[in-house]
Order: sequence, then structure tokens, then C-alpha cells
Amino acid sequence: MIHLINVTKTYSELKALDDVSFEIQPKEMVFIVGPSGAGKSTVMRLLYREERPTSGQVFVSNVDVSRLSHSQTPILRRRMGIVFQDFKLLPNKTAFENIAYPLFAIGMDQNEINKRVHGALKVVSLTNKANDFPKNLSGGEQQRVGIARAIVQGPSLLLADEPTGNLDPITSMEIFQLLDRINQRGTTVLVATHNQQVVDQMKKRVISLSNGKVASDEKIGTYTTQV
Repeated sequence: MIHLINVTKTYSELKALDDVSFEIQPKEMVFIVGPSGAGKSTVMRLLYREERPTSGQVFVSNVDVSRLSHSQTPILRRRMGIVFQDFKLLPNKTAFENIAYPLFAIGMDQNEINKRVHGALKVVSLTNKANDFPKNLSGGEQQRVGIARAIVQGPSLLLADEPTGNLDPITSMEIFQLLDRINQRGTTVLVATHNQQVVDQMKKRVISLSNGKVASDEKIGTYTTQV
């Protein structure tokens, strides 16, 4: 599903990633942890082709995404869901409309859109909030809308970059439990996070980055033993 081979990413003279290699199999749920500046978000941006590596190869589903042109990038992103720390919801659209937005963008039939959006709302337990605008939703509810938008196209891969960075501990755990349930439905889930408590409790595979390098990779790891 994901394969990084000797990936280095340099900004001016700063190495954000330094000869990083790892592989993630389909249907895995994996945490990437490490201090600020360790390279977690850089990995995410490389995977959804926001950035290109300075050297090395980045594969998603056997496609070398580092070689994709800008015109090919939207096709790549339709195959994956992306969840951001700051939600990135459109304030003038309802929860339903925010989730439906990527489906409208590809010209999907309205009946199919309705079916998919209601299905995604059910997965994130927000069927009663379909007509609410973001300003009327709590932070946790806004992130659930963001997750519903990320999964509405049925992606095989879900990338979550600090998905609970703006949320309280209880809500954070609820969001990670939701991501775990999505993983159990067959979606590969990769999460970059600083959330030590959640990582320690969930006992998933943990890849730790330090100074742009892979410091450790444990099949069942915790944040406290990795960083």
C-alpha cells in the first residue's frame, strides 16, 4: 500500500527527512510519532503529492507518486482520504454539503451522492447533524465531518495529519476510536500524531521519527517507548 525507499527531503540546507525507508501493508493502522520537526507532516505531504522528495521513491498502491505530474495528482487523491488538524470545512456549507463536495467535483449523480453522504454520516455518527453548518458544530463534530468527507469516496487509504491537535483528550480518544473502526472495515490508516496518551492505549504499529530518520518501528508500540 505504502512504500518509502531511501527518501530524503531537503528544504534549503535543512533535511526534513534523511534516507527514510518503511513499508505499510494494506489494511494496517500505523502511527507516525516524533517531536515537532521530526518529519511526520513531511511524510504525509509526500504521500498525497503536496511535496516531491529530494531523492528516493514514494509509492502508494504501486504508483511512484513522486513522478506524477500536477495534472495527475487529483486522480491520486481520489484514491485516498485526507484528514487535517484544522478540519478545512467550508463555513458556508452544511455538514452534508461539505461531505458531498468532492463527489460534486467529480460529477457524480445526485442519487449516488445522497446515498454515499448518508452512509458516511452514519459511519461517523452524525446523521442528525447533516443540515448543521460548521459554526454550530463542536470541534469533535467538525472533525467527524472532515473524516466523513475523507471516506465518502471509499478510499483504500486514509491519511490523518494530527487529527486531534485541536481537541480535548476525551474527544481525541473518540476520534481515534472512529479511525480504528474505519481501519477494521478494511481501510489502511496512517496517522501522524503527538497524542501520547492515545498512541499508548491503542497498541498499534508505531514508527518513530527523530531528526528526519526512522528511530524505531515496532509492530505493537507505544509513544513513550519510541520517542
